[in-house]
Amino acid sequence: MSSGIQNGIIVIKFQYMTLFFNLGLLESETQCDSTKLVETLRLHFIRKTIPKNQYSKIKPIFNLKGNSFLINPALLFTDTSTDIVYKAQYIRLAGRRTYAIYKHYGYTYLDLSFYSDIDLDAIKPNPLLKITENKIHFKYEEK
Repeated sequence: MSSGIQNGIIVIKFQYMTLFFNLGLLESETQCDSTKLVETLRLHFIRKTIPKNQYSKIKPIFNLKGNSFLINPALLFTDTSTDIVYKAQYIRLAGRRTYAIYKHYGYTYLDLSFYSDIDLDAIKPNPLLKITENKIHFKYEEK
């Protein structure tokens, strides 16, 4: 977040934080279990690399850096009202996007014309996703 003064008015500009991760590694290490997937990525987000104790069921993955990305992930991880399965869907779909397209054009959606394997019926009830035309929009990444 940055701020400045313009004409006697304080202006605060919010900068979106981008979290990079390796979706393939995340899915293989968590065996696509929704709870493990979301919690492991949350641990990566807060940069926790050591498990709470030896009995912790979910342990951080040491090197989870990759080309998959989430914009403003803090809102996703602090959302307590959305089912964990929907959060996992959100992460797995957002992780399939190309960062170069986002950086160059500012597109935060996933273009379905490149992903014919996505089952739209399975993701339609997800309150974190909005499907319009041939695009999946992500709730916490809309400007």
